[in-house]
Amino acid sequence: MIAGLVQQMGEDAAFDYLKKLHRNVTQYTRSGQAQAPNVAKGEVAIGVTFAFNFEKWKLDKYPVKTAAPCEGTSYEIGGIALVKGARNKANAQKYYDWLMGPAGQAIGATVGSYQTPANRTFKPDPRIPAVDSVKLIKYDFEKYGKSAERKRLIDRWTKEVEALPK
Repeated sequence: MIAGLVQQMGEDAAFDYLKKLHRNVTQYTRSGQAQAPNVAKGEVAIGVTFAFNFEKWKLDKYPVKTAAPCEGTSYEIGGIALVKGARNKANAQKYYDWLMGPAGQAIGATVGSYQTPANRTFKPDPRIPAVDSVKLIKYDFEKYGKSAERKRLIDRWTKEVEALPK
């Protein structure tokens, strides 16, 4: 979230925004999925998380709605890789092929995880929300995917935002 705001607003403006937002935050969770049940159960009014995290709660008839910022939003891409020199390369390749095939792409929805499938040739479960109307930013994975940049931004956030009184 921090990296996405920095890319949209510029770093100083993003941190100014986060400082103002901080006064209204009841809890910063370690889990990216904890916000959805907190909203669904009425413990908080708004949760900032991946949109798909709310789908299971919506389908279970909880009164939750999702919205994406009209200015644009960042996103993540789940990854899988074959490790060079792996001992079990053949089995890893079988798993990779299964995961990227119809059976692997369909398994998430069977357990209440409604993420957009990575394989575009797969017909997604109809409960998976369409992202066609969501404006995605041009995310700089090269810069913001580096662990040093992640650490720098989180350290700055910890010192300048999280430490503020509410």
